[in-house]
Amino acid sequence: GCFKSMREAVGGAFALQIILAFVLLINGYLAYSVNYTRAFRVKNGIIDIIEQSEGYTTNAQSQIASYVQRMNYYVPADYFDETSVFDGLDPSEYTCDRTAGYCVHAINVSGNKNSGNYRGTYYQVVTFVNINIPFLNRFLPLGNYLQVSGETTTIYER
Repeated sequence: GCFKSMREAVGGAFALQIILAFVLLINGYLAYSVNYTRAFRVKNGIIDIIEQSEGYTTNAQSQIASYVQRMNYYVPADYFDETSVFDGLDPSEYTCDRTAGYCVHAINVSGNKNSGNYRGTYYQVVTFVNINIPFLNRFLPLGNYLQVSGETTTIYER
């Protein structure tokens, strides 16, 4: 009688919890994949702009700022206060634009191209995946999983 209906109610509540957990898991994965794709696209766009401008010049920086706005790419300011997002990024090497949400590292290369001694530079660009879940970010050190990085081709000095 009474105990059987109570057992069914508890079983129904447990099933609902499992369904809710799966819905949250799938929504979290979809949010991550959409934001990862956006960060990946923005990284590629920044690399293209740096290559076309032949360096991380002030002209390139202004083009990047307008490009980032067009792409609706947004990284919360508190991302840059958290150390976990910057795992592996040395602040003495990377120049970060906190308002646009990306970092650039210029790497100088000297070597032989054909016969002359050429000096060139290539740039490493890092963008960030915006998964702004304060509870999750505080207790899970996601670190490098939230970074998307890539490099330009070497831009040789004339």
